[in-house]
Amino acid sequence: MSDYGEPPSSDGSRRTGWAELGSGDTVELARPGARLGARVLDIIIEIVILIVVGLVVFGSGVSDSDIGVTDLLLPAAVGVAYEVVLIALWGQTLGKRMVGIKVINAAHGGVPGWGKAVGRWAIPGLVSLIPIFGWLLAILCYVSLTWDRVYQGWHDKVAGTLVIKK
Repeated sequence: MSDYGEPPSSDGSRRTGWAELGSGDTVELARPGARLGARVLDIIIEIVILIVVGLVVFGSGVSDSDIGVTDLLLPAAVGVAYEVVLIALWGQTLGKRMVGIKVINAAHGGVPGWGKAVGRWAIPGLVSLIPIFGWLLAILCYVSLTWDRVYQGWHDKVAGTLVIKK
């Protein structure tokens, strides 16, 4: 049932808060507000991790010539270690766990696995590296879920994932 008490739409023409998986099971979708809350929490957690790792790396005597490379590689490494590993193995980052939502494979409802987790991270992660306007494309990637029938952002569509209430 959706928030309004009606069953999932069989014609796929409107949002109901529910989606049917490839397996035929029906799942309740996470709302955009919950996803935003989880994203904010994840950003805070990743910044803390980045600061701690940065202090360790820069405290170990990285030369000034290495800092430019480290400025790009360190955030990417933290993003992969945090986002990809947690989504691939459990379907939840710490922020998603705190908010009560989970990423699933849209075909069968299980955890996304490594390929889908990497694809899901890579879309906003890599476009954000484009000089000048990359950050805008990354934001659009996340905002795109607000106009999708089953609240899939571009990264979800590419990876074949859904975000559900847990």
